[in-house]
Amino acid sequence: MGLVDNILKGDEKSAARLITRIENGDREAYRELSLLFPLTGKAHIIGVTGPAGAGKSTLIGQLALMFSGKGRSVGVIATDPTSLNGKGAFLGDRVRMKGAEERNVFIRSMAHRSHPGGIARAAAAAAYVMEGLGKDRIIVESIGAGQTDKDLFFLCDTVITVFTPEYGDEIQLFKAGLMEIGDIIVVNKSDTPGADDAAREILLASRRAARSNGWDVPVLPTDSRHGTGIDALVEAIEDHWERSDRKGRTQRKADNVEAFMVALLKEELWQEISERLTAARTFKEVAGEVRSGRMDPYNAVRKILDELEPKWTFR
Repeated sequence: MGLVDNILKGDEKSAARLITRIENGDREAYRELSLLFPLTGKAHIIGVTGPAGAGKSTLIGQLALMFSGKGRSVGVIATDPTSLNGKGAFLGDRVRMKGAEERNVFIRSMAHRSHPGGIARAAAAAAYVMEGLGKDRIIVESIGAGQTDKDLFFLCDTVITVFTPEYGDEIQLFKAGLMEIGDIIVVNKSDTPGADDAAREILLASRRAARSNGWDVPVLPTDSRHGTGIDALVEAIEDHWERSDRKGRTQRKADNVEAFMVALLKEELWQEISERLTAARTFKEVAGEVRSGRMDPYNAVRKILDELEPKWTFR
């Protein structure tokens, strides 16, 4: 019996195996994933982003517990920074989500692996696999990469942006690019001094970045360490999901999956071109001149492009 059949029967070990193979770029695994893809599209995929140290992992653990307590089947994709030595995930998020894991929430940690979108390249595939398992609430954590977190928006139906009272100022909010992608804004660690003032300032900033779809972005205080405000956050998440009618929801998912495909295409093209480029003799010769100081990097790049441009072909 194949992995896909086992996954559809709820076998989490088969799901973990397929996700690992996809992370490793196994082309056969992508063919197996194609069997799952037609069965996806019904789960509510929730993205959680925000700066490092905002308490995203603890918040996700609380959300998973509450959704599970309401009878939802929950999966979590936790993206950790990549270990410089082993290129794997640090797995710090799993420690903060231990309570959810004990409640049979399926948690998959994956290394960021320098993917420019703030989430692992295999995150979308992992979401499809989890949906094949029967998960109807899938929470995706970003490492908090600021403006490049836009790929999280492409993958998710509802995006939660997490701040703390020490977020900085309004200019920093907009520079980070996080105001534009959050459907719900959370001010975590709300028991610390200045939390109320921060929530008011962020609310004003969010109103200046108002959406055209009629959704008023709520700004909610939470303290994920003690579970404070999580019930109101879950209510807002469900409200955002219900506010979009079935037709609008289907359209958004279609738009998102196309945009995510383009993002992945850019990544695959860059990887292939980079591999072919660095293997070319011209590149090695010019790189040697740069290393020895005989040529500056600007003219080196121009020389490489000029010499290799006629040879660019696509299989």
